[in-house]
Amino acid sequence: MEQTAVFFKFIAELINIIGVVILVFGFTKELVKYLQIELIGGIMHTPIRKIQRIRGELGVYILLALDFLIASDIILSIVDLSIEKLIKLATTITLRIAMGYFLGKEIDDLNLTKKESN
Repeated sequence: MEQTAVFFKFIAELINIIGVVILVFGFTKELVKYLQIELIGGIMHTPIRKIQRIRGELGVYILLALDFLIASDIILSIVDLSIEKLIKLATTITLRIAMGYFLGKEIDDLNLTKKESN
């Protein structure tokens, strides 16, 4: 039983690391795009539509990373069941799902605005 718990903790940590890597990659990619826009267009002449596109693309990376982090939390809670950890898990998942929901709505709104402008 101990070996199984160690295995699942390892898997959960691996999934957690993947989620963080996705988040850092997405942030870095979108930061480079943002800096290119600012440097090419000038700091005082930032095109709003391009910035909105960057926000939408960054939001997709954040949502994907959140999914990985939630999966990691679920696996860790299965390995180590206690009432305190279950309450913490429920709170964490609720907050992450709420963030994902509202971020998803914002991305949909940005995409809708993008389609209407084309």
